[in-house]
Amino acid sequence: MNSPLLLVGLALLLPYLAGCAPLGTPPTLKIQVDPNSLSFAIPEGRRGGDPRRDNTASSIGALTGFQTVSLFNESEPGDADIIVRLKPGAFNWTIQTIDARNHRLLTTGLASPFNFNKDIAKHLTAEFGAQTELYKRLMAAKSGGRPAAATAAAPAAAPAPPAAPAFRSDVEDPSFRLPEDEHKFAVVVGVENYQSIPKAEHAARDVRSVKAHLLAAGYPERNIVSLIDQQAGKSALEKYLEAWLPRNTDERSTVLFFFSGHGAPDPEKGDAYLMPWDADAKYTESTGYPVKRLYAKLNALKARRVLVAMDACFSGAGPRSVIGKGLRPLVSKVDDGGGSAGRVGALTASASDEMTGSDEASGHGLFTYHLLKALNARGGKATFKELFDTLSPKVRDAARRDNRDQTPQLVGDGRSTL
Repeated sequence: MNSPLLLVGLALLLPYLAGCAPLGTPPTLKIQVDPNSLSFAIPEGRRGGDPRRDNTASSIGALTGFQTVSLFNESEPGDADIIVRLKPGAFNWTIQTIDARNHRLLTTGLASPFNFNKDIAKHLTAEFGAQTELYKRLMAAKSGGRPAAATAAAPAAAPAPPAAPAFRSDVEDPSFRLPEDEHKFAVVVGVENYQSIPKAEHAARDVRSVKAHLLAAGYPERNIVSLIDQQAGKSALEKYLEAWLPRNTDERSTVLFFFSGHGAPDPEKGDAYLMPWDADAKYTESTGYPVKRLYAKLNALKARRVLVAMDACFSGAGPRSVIGKGLRPLVSKVDDGGGSAGRVGALTASASDEMTGSDEASGHGLFTYHLLKALNARGGKATFKELFDTLSPKVRDAARRDNRDQTPQLVGDGRSTL
C-alpha cells in the first residue's frame, strides 16, 4: 500500500479504535486532600451506562462543597474518610454512609431517581455539615483526639472554637439483638435545627439512637425511613406517612412512628401540631402537621399494630415546644389528639400543659433516654404499657429534680409490642 494512503487510513482509524478500545480502571478524582475536613468516596455509574463517565462524585462535590473522590471498589476508598454506599430499592435509592476506618454504619437516607445527585448532596450536607455533632466527632477521631491544625489562611491568633460536648450514655448501643422481621416498618423523625424557629436540642441525636434500637429490634434497614432536620419538611412527613406507609404495609405489618422536636398549640383552637423543619410558629395551622391528622392516617393503615412515640410537647413553652412571638393560646387546655388515637398505641413525653426537657448528661430528650433505657431493660421485647410503667416514674423523678413537672402519657392501646 502507498505510504501516504496508509498514513491517511491510520489517521482516520485511530479515533475509532480509541473510542472502542477497553478502558483501564480510571484513577479516582484528583483532589488535594485537606486534613482539616472530611472527604467522601462516592460510587460512580450506579444508574447504568459506562460507570467511568457518570461523574457522580464531582457533581456531588460541586453541590456540597465537600471533598469527593470517585469510588470503584469499596475495599479501596483511598484517602477518603467516608464511604458512600448506594442501594436501589422499589421506589428510591438507599444512601448509607460508612466510616472508612472501622466500617461502621454512620447514617442512612433516601435518594429519588429523579433528583439523584441533589438528594445525595442534601443528605451529606445535613449529616456532615461543619456544625453537626457527627462532623465534629469524626474530625476529632481523624486528628487523633487533637484539634486539627489551623490552615494557612486562618489567622494565627484566632481562638479555637469551643469543643463539642462529648455526650456518651448507656443507651447509644442496644444491648439486645432480635431476628429481622420483614413486616416491621418505621418512620423516625428528628428535627433539631429548624429553618426559622429555635433549635430543639438533641433531637437529631435522639432519632439516630432510636433507629439503632429499631434495627436491633428486627426492623429491616430498608423498612426504616429516617428524616433529620431539612429532610423532615412538611411535604416529607406527608409523603412517608400518607403514601409510603399505605403502599408498603399490609395486615401483617407492625408500624412505628417516632418524632423528636418541637410541638406547638394552635392558639385559637387549641389543637396540637408537630412542627416539621420548615414550620412557621406564627402559622402553625398551615405549616405544622396536626396530631389528629397523624392518628387518622395511621388508623387508616391495614397494619396489624401501629405505635407512636413523641418526644415533643404542645404547651407553647419549654425546650420542645414553640408558639408565635406575641401569641398566647386562647383556650385553657391544649387538645393533644389523644381522643383520636383509636387503635394506635402512643407514648408521649408529657401532659399537654407541661414542658418537655432533656437529659443533658446523655445528650438526649429526657423521654427518649428513658424510653431506650426501658427497651434495653426488657431485651427489646415489651408492650407499650410495660415501657410506660418503666419509664414514667423515672421521667417524673428526673423532672422534679429540675424543679418542674413532666408526666409521660400512654394513649390508646398499650398492649401492642414494639
